[in-house]
Amino acid sequence: MSSRVRRRFFALRIPHGVALTAVLCALAGAGTAGGQQAPAAAPEASGPAVLHPTVVLPPVLVAGKPATLAVLDAQGRPAANVAVTLGGEATVTTDATGRAALTAPDAQGVVRASLAGGTGATSATVIAAPAEERSGISIETSPRMPLLRDRFVIRGQGFSGIGDENQVLLGGKPAAVLAASPVALVALPNPDTPLGETQLIVNQGGQSASTGPVSVISIELAADKGRGQPGQEGEIKVGVRGTDRPVSFEVRAEPAGRIELARGNPSRGRTSGGAENSAAIRFTFKQPGEFYLEVRAVPEPLGLPDTEAARNELEEARRLAPHGWDKQIDRVLKLLKQHPQDVTEARDAIEKMLAKKPEGEFGRHLEAAWKILLNRE
Repeated sequence: MSSRVRRRFFALRIPHGVALTAVLCALAGAGTAGGQQAPAAAPEASGPAVLHPTVVLPPVLVAGKPATLAVLDAQGRPAANVAVTLGGEATVTTDATGRAALTAPDAQGVVRASLAGGTGATSATVIAAPAEERSGISIETSPRMPLLRDRFVIRGQGFSGIGDENQVLLGGKPAAVLAASPVALVALPNPDTPLGETQLIVNQGGQSASTGPVSVISIELAADKGRGQPGQEGEIKVGVRGTDRPVSFEVRAEPAGRIELARGNPSRGRTSGGAENSAAIRFTFKQPGEFYLEVRAVPEPLGLPDTEAARNELEEARRLAPHGWDKQIDRVLKLLKQHPQDVTEARDAIEKMLAKKPEGEFGRHLEAAWKILLNRE
């Protein structure tokens, strides 16, 4: 995905799933596919969840075909009556569920969606419609270890671009379908989904497709608080429930400069596996005051990366590139053309560019290309 559709910041000792209950509550109340019942009450968030409203698009659209997007507010809840601009031209407005129907552009390429003032922006790749429509429904890729409190992407064929016409079941519980196209769905697990090994099923138009076993997991954070005096050291403990397999993760501290993570900010690591299945990251206090931690799972590669989608993102980045960046992007595009099956060098070159913290839409397209070449949702 994506703009940072998974960005969710937690204050220490603050539960981090409350906003997601509100999403499921609102969608169920509007009659989402699967007849999901709304919880009795959605708890109020006791701390910041996300920094800005977010547009959620399916990562891939089909030219000229219907699709669905969603807008989540600063607390991760569905935002009604919000105008979303598509490609700088068409505008759609979200309904009571926080979603809006759209038709993908007829031309292939990258489409950008944003809120007023360009905030909450994200983008999707538009592919050509197949010459012949395939019958049936199939799942091509999906996360092996979906995170209970984070949305996930399912790619395949035969889905409906109208969100409510798809039903996603995870662990027997209906997940909220936030965004949809004929080839991709973005879903959010039901908060009552049990942790552990289960099955992912998609139903659409009287047909069904399922995956092999998946493991629903949760990631928990604990950190030394101490007095937070500059120079004092502490430790962040990352624990995983729902699987005894090692899980790769990324931790980011905000605001920057409040603490210094020993492995850099963000810091990547991998849990131990086994019964405890945890890992620790050392840090040093730099400035007094409250800080927040973002943690996300880093999924395993899904197969060969979609180099065409990465090229589309890079071409958009080149169009927006400030002076002096175009030659670097041209080099990466050349690498992808020459070595489409070996993207390591191209991915590393983009990482070096990202280390310079490029801003705005230019930076977002670079990051999107990097994530595609990582081949992780």
